[in-house]
Order: sequence, then structure tokens, then C-alpha cells
Amino acid sequence: MKYVFSALVLLLAFTTACNKDKFTTIPQVKVQSISPNEVHFGDILRVKGSYTDQEGDVDSILIVYKWYNGSTAIPRDTFRYSIQELEVPGNPRQADLEINFEYHTNNTNLRFLSSVARDTTATFGLVVKDKEGNRSEYAESDPIRLTNN
Repeated sequence: MKYVFSALVLLLAFTTACNKDKFTTIPQVKVQSISPNEVHFGDILRVKGSYTDQEGDVDSILIVYKWYNGSTAIPRDTFRYSIQELEVPGNPRQADLEINFEYHTNNTNLRFLSSVARDTTATFGLVVKDKEGNRSEYAESDPIRLTNN
């Protein structure tokens, strides 16, 4: 009997954990990848991520660009884009993001990212904001290398 009760408790705990709703009133965001690892003039920089939001009222995404002076992060720019500007596909409650930048050159219609004065490490972070003013926690990419050539 003791084993049956323990098994039932474990089954209940497992079922509850599996059915936990990943959608919350405060948007949730993840940075899944950034590429390439080393960026040269003319390269296309791709930041991929995803978000979820219970109400499906996300209206903008902030992209935070930081570069590093040694181990010290120096915020460089924050770009704010509406969902429409980024052409976010999918359900408004859950979507994948791909934000592309052209580094230093302006040969395409992609977002322009200016070059650095010297080779440096950089990261890109995402914050999702909804119409009610709720903001996700900050999610940051892995570091990449921006080159001055």
C-alpha cells in the first residue's frame, strides 16, 4: 500500500509539472542563438530568439547592444522595434524571432550596425514589452567578436 501511495504522489507531481502553463502575463523571452561568432565588414549578423505572452499583446522588442572593454560591459545602443517592423510570424502569444543586421556596410535593406574602432567582444540582449507595459526579463546572447575589418 505504501508503494501504491508513493507511486500516485509521483504520478500527480509529474502530471502537474508537465501541464504547467508556459504562458504568463509578463512576457518571457529567450535568445536561442547569435551568428556568426566573428563578424567582419559586410557580414550579416543574426540574432534568433522566441517569446511567449499569455494575453498575446506584445507590441515591441528592445534589442540591447553591448560591447566589452575587457570584462566591463558598456551599453552601446538600444534599438526598439514594433512587432510589425520585425515582421514577427506566428501566433501573437508565441513567436520565433530573427533579427538581422548588416555590419558596417549598407548594401542591403537590413538594419545597419556600425563598426567598432577596434576588435571587441559584444553581446545582444532582448526585452519584450506588451501593451500593458509588462516587460520580460532581459535575455542575452552568447558573446561574439566584432572586428574592425
